[in-house]
Amino acid sequence: MFMLTLPFQNAKKQQPVIKALPTEVKLIEHEGIKWVDIIRPTNKEFEMLKDVYGFHELLIEDCMTEHQRSKIDSYEDYSFIVLHLPKYRKDCDRIDSVEVDIFISHDYVVTLHEGEFKPLVDLAQNCQLNEALRKEYMEKGSALLLYEIIKILFDYCFPLLDKIGAKVSEINKQVFLTRSKEMLENISKTKMQIINYRSVIKPLRSVVITLEKDIVKYLPKDMDIYFDDITDKIEKIWDMLENYKEVIESADSTFASLTNHTMNGLMRIFTIVQVAILPMTLVSGLFSMNVQGIPMHNYVMAFWVVFGMIFIPTICIAVVLLINNPTLFIISF
Repeated sequence: MFMLTLPFQNAKKQQPVIKALPTEVKLIEHEGIKWVDIIRPTNKEFEMLKDVYGFHELLIEDCMTEHQRSKIDSYEDYSFIVLHLPKYRKDCDRIDSVEVDIFISHDYVVTLHEGEFKPLVDLAQNCQLNEALRKEYMEKGSALLLYEIIKILFDYCFPLLDKIGAKVSEINKQVFLTRSKEMLENISKTKMQIINYRSVIKPLRSVVITLEKDIVKYLPKDMDIYFDDITDKIEKIWDMLENYKEVIESADSTFASLTNHTMNGLMRIFTIVQVAILPMTLVSGLFSMNVQGIPMHNYVMAFWVVFGMIFIPTICIAVVLLINNPTLFIISF
């Protein structure tokens, strides 16, 4: 038995080529303080960190695992910090969280991330190239360098918060003007963005409070006031989110009430129409039966008699309804 194999080539459909972005490692040094910034770390970089700094295997595993909650673990020689911060995804118009892992000791800071926060990437690059910036951010020790890093991460959150605030303000203005499907979608999307933002920030608040106490051992004297500023920033973000949450929930409730009011008005009109045409339905049903003995079957004026039996009760019902409640015939949109 012979088998003939024909070559087949599909020129139209080709498998997409996915190129992995390379790992970037920046080593920044100034007066005995090191900052190691690793973007998109791989197993090679994790092994290097374990060998050079002696980080615990479980902490390395936390860095390798996605979707860890924000937390801080303090050890004798170093502290491990996991920060989750909000990131806007333009492709799906939603807010997700991005993780930044940080190791800090007396003479080094190690940051690991996927390069999602451009200000952090730019800060590392500028410090690497600019000696004046290295001196400004690193000469007072690792804790003040960490302060600058966290400060930049939190400052990056405010433009996104302002964007949500603008949406909430616009919805609050338009909620009384339209009951369209688009308005409902805007309210729902904005509400979901606020919920996602709050779910990221809420566990971060306790981490910042713990960090403010734990970072003291790495700080020079009388420098703890710096991390009070970080606490103020996270509380300000939380207060703004609480305010937006209350406003959007109020707008959502108002929109639902106005929509229900409109639907109730329509149902009242439909009920009035049904009551008004009840005589027509009853009389026409009786005189349209195909049975023997229909009254006025051969009467010349039968049509006008039946018409009067329908028209007069209908007018009487309409007049009674109008006198008792004139607003039933008015729908306000």
